[in-house]
Amino acid sequence: MSLAPGTRLGPYEITGQIGVGGMGEVWCATDTNLGRQVAIKILPDAFAHDPERLARFEREARTLASLNHPNIAQIYGLEKTDGLRALVMELVEGPTLADRIASGPIPVDEALPIARQIAEALEAAHEQGIIHRDLKPANVKLRPDGTVKVLDFGLAKALDPVAAGATGVTASPTITSPAMMTQVGVILGTAAYMSPEQAKGRQADKRSDVWAFGAVLYEMLTGRRAFTGEDVSDTLAMVLKGEPEWNALPGDVSPLVVRLIRRCLEKDRRRRTAEFSTALFIIDESARVAAAAPRPRESRIRVAAAAGVVAVAAAAIAASVAWMLKPASVPSLSLARFTITLPTDQQFSSTGRHLVALSPDGTHIVYVANARLYLRAMDQLDAVPLRGTEGSDDMSGRSPFFSPDGQWIGFWQGGALKKVSTTGGAPVLLCAAQNPWGASWATDNTILYGQGPDGIWRVSGNGGKPENVVKVDAGQRAHGPQLLPGGRAILFTLASGNDWDAAQIVVQSLDTGMRRVVLERGTDARYVPTGHLVFALGGTLLGVPFDAATLAVTGGPVPLVEAVARAPGAPNMSSLGGGPTGTGAAHFAMSSDGALIYVSADALDESAMSRHTLVWVDRRGREVPLGTPPRAYVYPRLSPDGTRVALDIRDQEADIWIFDLARETLTRLTFGPALEFLGVWTPDSREVIFSSGEFGGNRGPRSLFRRAADGTGTAEELIEERGLPYAVTPDARSLIFSSSRQQPGTPVIEGDLMLLPLMGERRPQPLLQTPYDELNAEPSPNGRWLAYESNESGRYEIYVRPFPNATAGKWPVSTSGGTRPLWARNGQELFYESMGALMRVPVTTGSTFAAGTPTKLFDAPYFFGPVVVGRGRTYDVSPDGKQFLMIKEGGIADSRPGAMARQAESPPSARMVLVQHWFEELKRLVPTK
Repeated sequence: MSLAPGTRLGPYEITGQIGVGGMGEVWCATDTNLGRQVAIKILPDAFAHDPERLARFEREARTLASLNHPNIAQIYGLEKTDGLRALVMELVEGPTLADRIASGPIPVDEALPIARQIAEALEAAHEQGIIHRDLKPANVKLRPDGTVKVLDFGLAKALDPVAAGATGVTASPTITSPAMMTQVGVILGTAAYMSPEQAKGRQADKRSDVWAFGAVLYEMLTGRRAFTGEDVSDTLAMVLKGEPEWNALPGDVSPLVVRLIRRCLEKDRRRRTAEFSTALFIIDESARVAAAAPRPRESRIRVAAAAGVVAVAAAAIAASVAWMLKPASVPSLSLARFTITLPTDQQFSSTGRHLVALSPDGTHIVYVANARLYLRAMDQLDAVPLRGTEGSDDMSGRSPFFSPDGQWIGFWQGGALKKVSTTGGAPVLLCAAQNPWGASWATDNTILYGQGPDGIWRVSGNGGKPENVVKVDAGQRAHGPQLLPGGRAILFTLASGNDWDAAQIVVQSLDTGMRRVVLERGTDARYVPTGHLVFALGGTLLGVPFDAATLAVTGGPVPLVEAVARAPGAPNMSSLGGGPTGTGAAHFAMSSDGALIYVSADALDESAMSRHTLVWVDRRGREVPLGTPPRAYVYPRLSPDGTRVALDIRDQEADIWIFDLARETLTRLTFGPALEFLGVWTPDSREVIFSSGEFGGNRGPRSLFRRAADGTGTAEELIEERGLPYAVTPDARSLIFSSSRQQPGTPVIEGDLMLLPLMGERRPQPLLQTPYDELNAEPSPNGRWLAYESNESGRYEIYVRPFPNATAGKWPVSTSGGTRPLWARNGQELFYESMGALMRVPVTTGSTFAAGTPTKLFDAPYFFGPVVVGRGRTYDVSPDGKQFLMIKEGGIADSRPGAMARQAESPPSARMVLVQHWFEELKRLVPTK
């Protein structure tokens, strides 16, 4: 639409046109109320005739208006006048970055400050859950005072003509907008910065902005686009298959900046740099090194000294960013420590087992986070998830360890010992093995692994039938075996009782079975080729000299490293997979060439769960606290009448509590000495059914109980059988629960679904039994359908079957992994968790079943995977379906009058410490002669 100067749009008086873009016409105007200049973006005419698009745009615009950052052009509001829809924005004076690049490449010392401000803007938006989706030089303004402003944040999504979450040619409206279909240059301008996933019509995420940032930084430094072609198709083909001309980057660009650009432009977004914090660190450190470079007129002595400073600084940055190992030819092996911080969307999991392993040659780290294994090469900035190791709780990969050649990673998953190649591929089953109590892979290609009360076992690295090589007495547990040099004796930890600091470190001969105590107190000892044992006591690593020939300690222990994280050892921390969570595991590992890596104790606080709070989260991700004090909440279940919440609390005696939403009070429901958990409501909201079990050993939960939710009367035992209660059927006649079974020499099948009648004779009946795990079963509100998760495809996905005749059909629901399904109370939606995000699927549940396309609701840092016990659902939905009951990690401030004190500290950052050439320090502190 053509506007003339003097035209009024509400309080805004048009003064002139600024330009025409893919998302509408842009005009300069005066705000007559506030006396300031603003930019007015007139939206395309297509919006005026599409009420649904208009409503969605207005919702998105309100979210975008919440962005407040000095490097982001502010959205002031929406204006509706005479059928026009206009977006009122901050007017930013100055040329665009595209104008500046048109005059030639930008020098490094000018380009990096610009890139830094762009990265800060993107980081701030990502923290608010907002993705730009259309970053390009034309959307970046350079003010005369040096301030950089990023424009059009998130408008690609707001103006997208397709429904939210649907796929199309791209998430960028510059291509899909009818206004731009004839403006090929603009179309190419957008296509040149689109990520591969956008080019394929897939949903954009934060890493899509990272790609565009890399493309913009490349163009600033070279003066040419990273990806270009004669038309849109050629350009997109280059994005998908081509590579930038790397030789075009100027020679004075830091190698770290080059590496950053390469990592930003990784076509596989799983390998792409995930966070802008990495970009900011590299830019800052590169600028610091550049500032230390010698000036042309300095004397030769000053030049040489400055060059030395630059070289040292560059080496330190390279080590801390990429954690590269020093070449073997370096004559002086000096100690060097670096902190490795996990991305903000990753948290360590399975704290009762080993969390980290280091390859023998020190080139790779594997760690356990977000219920899966991640592999990180030392010369890379980011870790990659290992396919097939994901899953819920015991079904996820845990306790990793490397093969002697570093080509394989051994781990536990779902009651089995497995291995996966470091180059990728599907995991390989080695043998059944219930309890991950430490393992090591010897040079003769045999694996020794602990089984707690079942002693120590050995199996070939190629798989096969395991053999028991060490037996322990009743009440004892064996952990962390290692084959000593010579191959005829095993070093391991032997514990009696629950105090792991009172455990013994022993050596046992494979020939005679003779056992010798080498240390009276300590756990998780490792033999080091320097002639030492390194072990844990409390949160400290200690070392002693050790003679491998005589199998004897030859000196006293010396403290080496403080504040090393250990597995929790409290007796009430019990796992359904068998045995106490406390395994004596200390979270450290060493390479053969002398590197040490460990998890910092304050980064893995046992009480981290005690900082959980409960929040309502609406479909736009906005939070409202419930009023619960910070505690170790797990498995919240909202009562059918919406008035109370049944909660597992994993502190004190590990019981079930009831939270009254109106009164904001917590009342304890169970009091037994055993572990009570996974409380589910009866349809009338009067009773809660739960599991109760003994601690220790392999017994796990042994009974299902029910009790009145108001605490009156006593708990009634329903059945004495190991199982997990999932839901009571809508007619209140049956309980759906899971039981486990195992054939000799095979992994445990944890998820046989059973029906327990709640009226008459309580004899459980099979509901669904397959060779796979079926978990977290939920009946639909009308009682006709059953949603559950299964690993039959090789990873956990959500399926739906008819109910109660579960063998009469099957429909897949999730498409990229899924756990913990939940029906909306109206039966028209299914929700589930997928890789830390809450997903939504529209469904039809009448006489037939049909599922739509999954879309993401939100993925803020909520607690989806319990660290301590079980594998139940960790969220719920309100009766009206508008809000979700979520567990907030780290607590949340609440200033409402009369509310409980619920301010909690932020959760500790998930980080590891890498120490290079640590064996030199060990030999210095603990002499062997």
